[in-house]
Order: sequence, then structure tokens, then C-alpha cells
Amino acid sequence: MRKLIESLKKVKGYCLHVLATVLIILLIVLVYWRDLEIIASEALNAEALSHVILIPFFVGFLLYQRKDLFSASLILNKLQKTSKLKFVDELIGLSLCLIAFLVYWYGSYTFYPLTYHMLSIPIFISGLILILFNLKTLKILIPPLMLLLFLAPIQNEILQTLGGNLANINTQASYTMLETMGIPVTLTTAYGAPALVLKTSAGQPTTFTVDLPCSGIYTLIAFLMFAFFLALIISTSTRKKLLIFAIGLIVFEILSIIRITTIISAAYLFGEEIAMLIFHTVAGLLLIFIGMLLTLFISEKLLKVKFFPKKEIPSCPKCNTAQKRFEGFCLNCGKFFNSLKRKPSKAFWAKLIILLLAFPTIALSINAPTFAIAQGQIEVTSTWENATNIFPQIPQYKLKFLYRDINYERIAKQDVSLTYAYIPTNITEPVVYVLVGVANSISNLHSWEVCLISLQTARGQYPLVSVIDSRDIQLLEENFPLIARYLVFNSPENYTQVTLYWYEKATFKTGITIQQKYVRISLVILTNNSTNYQQYENTLQDFGKAIASYWQPIKSQSLISLGVPAQQTILILSIAFIIFTKTSQYTDEWRKRTNNLKIFNNFASPEDKLVLQTISELSKEKRTFITEDINLAIKRKIGKTMKLERLIERLNRLQEYGFVKRDITSNGNKPALVWKSLISV
Repeated sequence: MRKLIESLKKVKGYCLHVLATVLIILLIVLVYWRDLEIIASEALNAEALSHVILIPFFVGFLLYQRKDLFSASLILNKLQKTSKLKFVDELIGLSLCLIAFLVYWYGSYTFYPLTYHMLSIPIFISGLILILFNLKTLKILIPPLMLLLFLAPIQNEILQTLGGNLANINTQASYTMLETMGIPVTLTTAYGAPALVLKTSAGQPTTFTVDLPCSGIYTLIAFLMFAFFLALIISTSTRKKLLIFAIGLIVFEILSIIRITTIISAAYLFGEEIAMLIFHTVAGLLLIFIGMLLTLFISEKLLKVKFFPKKEIPSCPKCNTAQKRFEGFCLNCGKFFNSLKRKPSKAFWAKLIILLLAFPTIALSINAPTFAIAQGQIEVTSTWENATNIFPQIPQYKLKFLYRDINYERIAKQDVSLTYAYIPTNITEPVVYVLVGVANSISNLHSWEVCLISLQTARGQYPLVSVIDSRDIQLLEENFPLIARYLVFNSPENYTQVTLYWYEKATFKTGITIQQKYVRISLVILTNNSTNYQQYENTLQDFGKAIASYWQPIKSQSLISLGVPAQQTILILSIAFIIFTKTSQYTDEWRKRTNNLKIFNNFASPEDKLVLQTISELSKEKRTFITEDINLAIKRKIGKTMKLERLIERLNRLQEYGFVKRDITSNGNKPALVWKSLISV
């Protein structure tokens, strides 16, 4: 019963900390809920972002690993003397939050808003940490914040280029291995992604195409994140961390080649169905799992790295006294033994409540959704083939459904891929084609640049088309920016294609089924004259605005409205303010330290001068040192030690003068209170 009561008391002591953590997470979710919802959906539905599922676990582990360092930074902040520039951290934190909002806002005016929105999250959280805590806490939490960068999706063009190059390398290496093994296989890149054509025992050719998912690019991203995570959790030199990263890449590349070779070998021995059903399905998961184990094993054996070392700072005779006084640190040896036992301060709660009220309100006022969201349901009255009601009727044009590309739907994993045409009554006007792609995941709606350019250059071939013009165009301006991509290119088949396409999110009602989907709408005009394409830009913009307005995007007027130049100006001013503030703080501290040193040299007591001289000599041997080190060095000088209380009193005085400062070091993620010299005598 007594143990139960003690356990309940411990849980009660952590309640306020849990509440504070929940409220901070709630604040982040309230600001970024639209984007986090999209990322979560993509992680569950698209292989390209499947690694995102691991990020909460990795970040949670890093936060748990650093909980003592976090607590120690808060106690250290209470031990420090308040400077004249009291609210520097808060001001810089607000500036970082402003920068995050500006990056978020600017991203909404680009064709890849989700990438910018995700990149702003670590900046925003850094600002929150500075406002609620201090700079030392931010430095401690930088590793988990860096891991959040993997939330940002890579642009399709870059992903396709990297994946194509990787597929070429892996396919060529696998082909060489299979030939060496005597398996009848040929390599072809005549059409599409690189492929290995296997001649089965029955004499029938079977083609294995190494496309983007099979290239291993998605596994590579997950593997890079894991290698980065390993580099963060271990305490070793930067050189060894870089070597671990390199080992991970080499292991991954070898396993990717073995994976392709194994699948084709299995098809040769057991048949295509068994190879694709068993080996292909399981190979990806095994690749990641085996790769992780191999990286851990090789790093531990080759580099002598211990991933989970158990390092305990030895206690000293003064530790018991400090614990009885409920002090956070032993002032003699620097040992920390007071994790999360202090309640959050009233100032912390006040700042958190203000942030909870202010930041979500500002986010709603900015109203910069990642995708335009249709207000009502897009009703498909009969079948997709006859659903011309999803587009508006435009004067002097007749809307007609042309065809549904079922084969492309299967390849691209789209729900529907439809082609419509606005046929003009005046034959001198061009036909405007409307291509519609609908899918559960935005990753399945490839851009035109990916299909026509990126895939080809990744194979070392020339693009299928010659691009004449490519830029972003803002379709809607009244409520929020709906950005479309304008693309003009010459085809080898002697025609010029003028394209305007964009992405939206809409709720489709097909019979009794109601589902929210991502949509890519492409408007296309084909012309034989490559010199007069400019005249069609306004036509496509008019059609684009008519269709976007017909879909009735949610109308929620932004209370704050800034153009891109104004955003860039405020961003530059915010960065300049941070630089100016930190420079002013450093200059003020340097001036104070210089003046105090002149006074100190003339009027300080011999004991104070002895302590400062000892610290200056110790700083030449090592960057930081505990109080016990200082006392032992004094003993070597004068033959006896100082009383701990007397030495601490002098060290505190030297800290007030700006000659030394308290700091925290990490020894296997165990914090220790140390001293650091700021001058040389």
C-alpha cells in the first residue's frame, strides 16, 4: 500500500509537466493541423512518405533521451543572474515564429506549398522553445528538431531524377550479377524505366521493370533518416558519425542490388508469380530491417561505437548534502540528480496561455491552406464518363467528354483519369482540352515535368520535349492564392502544347459514396505554330479561373494580406533583428567584461585573483571543468584547498563580472554542471 501511495505521488508530481507537454503539442497542431492531416494521409497511402510514420517514434525517443539535459537547462537558467537584456530569448523566439509564418505564407504562393509548410515547423518550434524556455534548452533540443526536416516531401521532379539515376545503377549492377550467375537475362532501356527481360525455362520472355518504387529511392529516404537518427543518439566524434552515414549508404546500395537480383533469380527458379508474391512483397521490409541491423553491427565492430552506453557520473562526498537540500546539482562534482521535480513557473504558464490564444488566431487570420478546398460536394450524377456537370458551361464553347484512360489509372494508381474538351462554336478558336486526375494521394498525381523531363534526364537521355516557358501563375486572388503551373513545350511530333495545371482537394459524391480526393486539373491547347503560343495564355487563365470559381473554394477572407515582396521584406527585417539583437547582447557583455577586468586587476582581493588565474590556466587544458577541478588546481598552487562554500561564492562573483559562466555538458546524455572561462589572463 505504501508503494502504491508513493507511486501515486510520483505520478501527481509529473501531472503538470504532462499537461504542459500536451498543451505545447496542441499549440503546434492548432497552427499546422491542415498540413499535418495531409502528411498523415500521404504517409498511410503513399510509399514516398511512408518514412514519416517513424518520425514521431524517433523524435519521442530523442526527447526521452534528453529529458535530464532539458531539466538541467531549466535549473541552470534559474541559477544564472538576470542580465539587463532580460527578454532577449523571448524577442528572438517571436522573431523565429514570425519567420516561420512568413516561410509558410510564402510557400502558399508557390506550386509546392506543402514542402514550405513542413520546413517552417522546426523554425516555429524553435521560436516556441526560446519563448517558453531559453537558448540553452533550444541547443539541447536541436537534434530532434532537425529530424523534423524529414517531414518535408521532396519535389516530384527531384525525386524522379534521383530515383531514375538510382534505378539505372542498380539495374546495371544486377544485370552484371545475373549474367555471372548464368541466368538468361537482357537489359533494356528502350521505353520507360530500365527493365530486365528474363527468358524463363519455357522460353517465354518476362519483363521486370525497375520503376521509381523498385529503384529503392523510398527505402533510401527512410534509410537516410535512420542513419541520421543513429548519428544523433550516439556520443562520438563527428568523423565517426559521418562514417556511420557513409556505411549506411553503402549497405543500402548493396542490399538494393541484391534485392533486384534475388527477385529475378526467384522468378527464374520458381516462376514469376511466386517471385512477385513472396519475394517482391517482403523484400522491401527485409531490406530496411537487415540494413538497419548491418549498419548497427558494422559501426559497432568497425568503428567501436557504443550506441547505448551506460555512463554514470560518480558521486562525491558533497552529493548527499546537495540532495538533502533538494538542490538540482552537486556544486562540487556537477552531478545532476533532480529530474523534472520542479513545477513549471507561473511565467511559463502565462506565456503558454498567451501563445495558445494568439498563434492559432494568427494562423486562422492568415488563412493559407495547402490546397484549395471545394466548399460543396462535386456530384457525379451518373458515371464518370458522362459527368460533364463537374465543369462549368462556358459561352461559345461546348463541353464534351472524350475518354477515360483506364490503363494509366492502373499504372499511376489513380481513381480516375478523364479527358474532356471545350469545343468552340467559332472554328478559328482553339479547342481547350481538360485532363482530370483524381486520387487518394497527391503523390499519385504526377506533374507534367516529371513525365516528360525528369524521367528522361534520370536515364541519361534527352527530355521528350523542349520546354519554351515554365512559371507559376496565381489563378484566384480574392480569398487565398490558388497557384497553377504554366508550361509550354515543343513536342518532337511537330506541335506545341500550352498547358495550365493545378491541384485541388474536393469531396466527390458518386451515388451513395462520398469521399474526399485530391484532384489535378490540366488545361491544354495544342498548336502547330510555336511562335504564337503567347496568345493562348490569357485563354487558359480565363478557363482556369472559371473552373476554379465553379468548384466554389471555401471563402474565408484573410484578415492579413501581404504580397510576396512584402513577405520577403519582413523576412529580411526579422533576420536582421535577430542578428542585431544578438550582436547588441554580445557587445554589451564584452564592454561590461572589459571594464570589470580593469577594475578587478586594481582592486580585487588576492583570493579572487587566485581563483581567476587558476581558471584561466585550466581553460588552456580543457574547455570546461567542475568546481572540484578548480579546487584541486588551487591546492596544487598553494598547498591547500578552499572551502566549497567560499569557492562557490567567489565563482559567483566572477560570473557577475562576466569572467566565467556556468554551463551544462553531456556525458552519455547525463548532464553535469561545469564552469567555462570567458577571458584569458
